[in-house]
Amino acid sequence: MKALVRIGGIILVMVLVSGHSPWGQYQVYRQKHLLIMSTISDEPTYSFSRRLVTALNEVLPEANARPARAKHFERLHSLFSTKQMQIMVLSRSNADAAQKGEGPFAEFGPLSFKIIYQFGELQLLAQTDFPVQHAWMITNAIVNSTTISNFLDSPKDVLQLTNLHEGSALALQNDPMPLDPGEENPH
Repeated sequence: MKALVRIGGIILVMVLVSGHSPWGQYQVYRQKHLLIMSTISDEPTYSFSRRLVTALNEVLPEANARPARAKHFERLHSLFSTKQMQIMVLSRSNADAAQKGEGPFAEFGPLSFKIIYQFGELQLLAQTDFPVQHAWMITNAIVNSTTISNFLDSPKDVLQLTNLHEGSALALQNDPMPLDPGEENPH
């Protein structure tokens, strides 16, 4: 009888401990949605990320895009550097500072990223290992959206950016979406 009570107690503790951790729910949410991170500290980025989410969902509804906002640069840096977030919007001056580890990022170090698209003084940035196919689809959706067309830099100008993501470059050059690694060419 003591063994049965002990086993029951262990099971109860395991259920209670595992039931209070939201980590699994966050992971599932991040997998189901394309989260566009911005920060309160870079004021125009959040309102633009909301507009960008609307545009992406208009053309690419399967992305299930959602805005995500970090309270400050430290939190943005933490989420992006640990790859908990794949995409972010920053003003060009803050993107430059993030890449160099200067200005508001001086305490946290540089970030590595690729540019997906540029919207005047704002840039959409992705992890350096962000899949080429995903960058192509996002760029294609941006260019084909009517919601943000008046905010876009010209594709010609974006193609001149030295840190442009390969998938974005392919989309802007009207090349077909590349195959996922492991997919065979149907021809």
